[in-house]
Amino acid sequence: MGGAGGGDAVRVWDVDLSGDAGAAGPAAGLLTDAERARAARLADPVRRAALLRSHAAARRLLAGHLRLPPGEIGWTAGPNGKPALTGAGRGCEWNLSRSGLRALVAVGGAAPVGVDLQAEHPHGDPLALARRFFAPAEAAQLAALPPGGARVRRLCLLLARKEAWAKAAGGRLLDFLRRDVGADPAAPGTPRPVGGAGHAVADLPIGPGYAAAVATTGRTNGRIDYRSCDWRDLCVPN
Repeated sequence: MGGAGGGDAVRVWDVDLSGDAGAAGPAAGLLTDAERARAARLADPVRRAALLRSHAAARRLLAGHLRLPPGEIGWTAGPNGKPALTGAGRGCEWNLSRSGLRALVAVGGAAPVGVDLQAEHPHGDPLALARRFFAPAEAAQLAALPPGGARVRRLCLLLARKEAWAKAAGGRLLDFLRRDVGADPAAPGTPRPVGGAGHAVADLPIGPGYAAAVATTGRTNGRIDYRSCDWRDLCVPN
C-alpha cells in the first residue's frame, strides 16, 4: 500500500489528531462558521479539538487530492448524513470517520466510498449483541472465540465493515447489520466482494486498539492506498 497511488486506487489517510486540546487555532481557521459552531457546542475540549482537527485535515487532504485551494473545499450532508462535496469538488466521492484521537479520510474518485474507524470496546456483551443483530454465521464466529478481548476485537471489526459498506451504499447501518461480512479478505487492504456484485470491503492495518474498514460501490478490485499523517503537518503553518 503506501506509494503515490494511481487514479484507480482508493486512498485512505489515517490522521493522528492528538495534541494539546487548546491548540486548535490553526485548524479552526480552515473551517466554516457552521463547523466552528458545531464544535463549540461540544462541552468536552478533547472531542471539540478532534472534530476541528479532523475536518480541517480532511479539507487539506481533499484540496491536495483535487488540486484546489482549501477554501474551495466544501461539503453538505446527504441522505443518512453522508458528506458530499460541493462546488469545484463536486463528483469526487469521499468519506470521513473519527474515533477518539484518530480519523480516517477516504477518497474514491468517481466510485462511492465509505470508511469506518472503531475504537475497540465491548459495546456490552459482544456475543449477545452478535446473536441479536448480526448474521448467524458471524455470531457463530464470535462464539468460537474465547471470551474477552478476542470477541471484542471481532465484534468491532465486523461493525466497522458493516458501517463502511452502509456509508458506501448511502444507506443506514441498521439495514446492514444482518448482512454477512464475516469472511476475511486475504490480507488487510485487499478488497473482497460483499453482498453480490458491485460492492467490496477491505480491512485496514490500523494497529492495536482499533478496527477499521473501507468499502466501495461500483468497483470490487483495485488497490487501497493507505498512509498515515499528522493533523499538524497538514494544518499548522511552518
